[in-house]
Amino acid sequence: MNNVLIAGGTGLIGSKLIIKLKQNNYKIVFLSTRPNANNLKDSYYWNPEQGIFPDIDLSQFSCVINLCGAGIFDKDFSDERKQILLNSRTKPIEMLLQQFQSQNVKLPVFISASASGYYENISSEGLNEASPHGRGFISELVQQWEASALKMQAVSERVAIVRIGIVMAEKGGFLEPIRKSLKLFAGAVPGPGHQIISWIHIDDLCDAFIYIMEKKLSGVFNGTAPHPETIGKITKLLAKQLKRPLWLPNIPVWALKIIFGKERHLLLLSSQNIAPYRLLYEGFKFQHPYADEAIQSLGK
Repeated sequence: MNNVLIAGGTGLIGSKLIIKLKQNNYKIVFLSTRPNANNLKDSYYWNPEQGIFPDIDLSQFSCVINLCGAGIFDKDFSDERKQILLNSRTKPIEMLLQQFQSQNVKLPVFISASASGYYENISSEGLNEASPHGRGFISELVQQWEASALKMQAVSERVAIVRIGIVMAEKGGFLEPIRKSLKLFAGAVPGPGHQIISWIHIDDLCDAFIYIMEKKLSGVFNGTAPHPETIGKITKLLAKQLKRPLWLPNIPVWALKIIFGKERHLLLLSSQNIAPYRLLYEGFKFQHPYADEAIQSLGK
């Protein structure tokens, strides 16, 4: 049984993951909240907020991968936006749980995305999967997200959670706004520049999801590369790749606060040295463990 159901398959990670799964001869079905989903091959429209779920036989799937969640950095953290960020993460899982229960189906593997925001925002010590959660809105959001995912244990033989770090991809993701500003000769390092970024190449992240699924692993995994890097170094590496000067001074904290707001600007000042201990322990091999090579590979 090589059928995989993906919830939230049209985003940055899902789009790449679907390509890789198909290359590995998996049959993919994905759920989308886009109204035109039925016009897309292997896709079905659903709306967890309105209780809409397609007529699908869930017993055909060996794994469900949940990637649902509105972009955390996309908009200001108003009360309304905070509720959207929470609902977009918990409601889809609640609906999946209800549907598996109503069909009386036991799922072999359920894997849910989570985020490195689970941990303390600023940490001088190394962090692993056993490290305590942080404080503040983002950490609380991620904790509720993971609590929802763990409820899938009622209908799943194994549940895995991947705390995803900063994703490096060809287009979109964390690098995109930095690339754009550098191309316009307006690149600058946000904040002091020594903030530690726990990043991961999108290929490694997708391979990690597949590895967890095929090895039938469970528990929490950090979706980060083995060698974090500072935001200052990453920006310099990008500038070098794009052959652009990095001549503007670092963007001061007060300016970041004005541009991104009281809470959202703190994400740019986060400094987390996160280790992918579980993935390494389970034998996963990273293809892009270092930031310099990862950025070069994305520029090819």
